[in-house]
Amino acid sequence: MNPTYNPETAKIYYFRYMREYRAVAVLWGLLSIIWCILNLVTFIQPQWIGDTLESPGFGYVGVYAHCYPNDALSKYTCSGSFVDFDTILNDSFRATTFFVGVSALLMLITVAALLLFFCFKKTAVFIFCGILQLISAIFMFLACVIYPSGWNDPEVIKICGSSADEYRLGECGIRWAYILAILGILDAAILAILAFFLASKRAKLDIYSTTGTVTKSELNGYSGETMSKRSMPIQPVVTVPDNQDERYSEYSQPSRKARLAGNQGFAL
Repeated sequence: MNPTYNPETAKIYYFRYMREYRAVAVLWGLLSIIWCILNLVTFIQPQWIGDTLESPGFGYVGVYAHCYPNDALSKYTCSGSFVDFDTILNDSFRATTFFVGVSALLMLITVAALLLFFCFKKTAVFIFCGILQLISAIFMFLACVIYPSGWNDPEVIKICGSSADEYRLGECGIRWAYILAILGILDAAILAILAFFLASKRAKLDIYSTTGTVTKSELNGYSGETMSKRSMPIQPVVTVPDNQDERYSEYSQPSRKARLAGNQGFAL
């Protein structure tokens, strides 16, 4: 028999890696949800670039919103909306808003697609989510590259000084939302690679179950490491005595009368 499809070998392989596979899959799902939330925060927060102690102006700028201090209200007031692209400062910021917004939308779809594991084949769901996460990483990369090309806007120059220009920040500094977006590129790419890896591993595990080497009943019956059955039905064992002529009493002990009768018959 081919050792690759040996039932015992398949069981050992299956139960050795199934627990680790499930743990990695759960971790991937949790990280996908966390990055989805962070992606939305990156899109909403205007803290991409902002003033420093050396900058001539005060305020900060995001992908679509730009905020300035309001002395009357003693807080920052923001202008710009992703719903109305005419309120965004320039074309570079509009393109950034589009790419970051689509990236956040794709991650929302990915999180919603986690429910598909209950009704569709897991390999196909992993591949679908991995493709969405890969596109999300590409869109976030494009947004981070295009965004600095809009730093020559008059509103940005008002905050950062006359030295601000395309891909030159002047006297301003990069804020946490921009750094989070850059880290999100790597995060989304790693999640996509991990999704493809889980899909390939799941396809291999399905081979063992579809070829009959590992069945679902065996999966529920065996534990992962000890290979012992949890709920094995206990079958009664019937023993047949060597001497068929020997009679038994109700207490399963040989009857003395039967023994005596047999001995007397042998003596005669």
